[in-house]
Amino acid sequence: MPLILRALPLSFQTFWRYLILLPVLAVATVVMSLIGAFIPVFNFLIPGTISAFCVIVGLRCALAAQGYRRETDMGQLLLASVIFCIMSIIANQAIEWIVSGILKVAGLVAIGLGYDIALLTELFVLIPVLGGVFLLKCILIATYVGAIAVPMTTAAADDTYRVSGRNLFFGFGTGMFSLFLITVIWLSGGQFYAIFGEVWATFGLVASALIAIANGTEIPWSTSFQFDTLLVRTLFMTWASSWFFATAILAWEKARQRNEKTTNSAMDTNRVSSDDIRALRAARDKGNHVSTES
Repeated sequence: MPLILRALPLSFQTFWRYLILLPVLAVATVVMSLIGAFIPVFNFLIPGTISAFCVIVGLRCALAAQGYRRETDMGQLLLASVIFCIMSIIANQAIEWIVSGILKVAGLVAIGLGYDIALLTELFVLIPVLGGVFLLKCILIATYVGAIAVPMTTAAADDTYRVSGRNLFFGFGTGMFSLFLITVIWLSGGQFYAIFGEVWATFGLVASALIAIANGTEIPWSTSFQFDTLLVRTLFMTWASSWFFATAILAWEKARQRNEKTTNSAMDTNRVSSDDIRALRAARDKGNHVSTES
């Protein structure tokens, strides 16, 4: 059974854990953003670090739902968040270069085929092209998010996380197809402008409710279960993110099993080699002993 389906039961166990933490994450997000406003040098790292931090917290919720108990070390979580923020910045820049390069090559090919430059700038041509560029960027971003999920799970599961090549890329790409599909589903039903935007949406819900209570007015958002309400959309995004987290955990377990199998195979090979060496030595010693007696 594909990981995307196997993760469904675990996603609901992850969902309520993550939902409980959403108000805390929302407040922490605002606090970190305010702190970043006073540190201009690191301000460009704050949004990506916040996103990575929320993802790692969600992965820890899925780990807990799967039975993995970990002590919380905020320093390690923040360190991992900064690391994956920097990796995401590099990946996003690479995606921009790829898309820009494809667009330039397509333009040169069109000109080489004799198309007029003025025609290429017309809206009926430009709009489909820009739409295709946007779609390509979304696909590449979703691919990266799916590929990096298992390394981020490694960071979430390790209480003594240290920066190393093995940790940064352990399991890179494992379960990527299922994680890619979930990301596409999330983008289709959620919001294109934010990754795991339920944190900000939850902050808006909580803040508006508190303001309404303080002013003695009614809560301004609807609680009727219609898909287009902010509340239901937030709940959907929260569950979709939980589904992503749950799938990442199963992919991480798959990567660990594969790594353990490889390690055990290497150990067995080394053990066989050692046994062969000892047998050869024994045979040589026996041969020398026989020749001495003769």
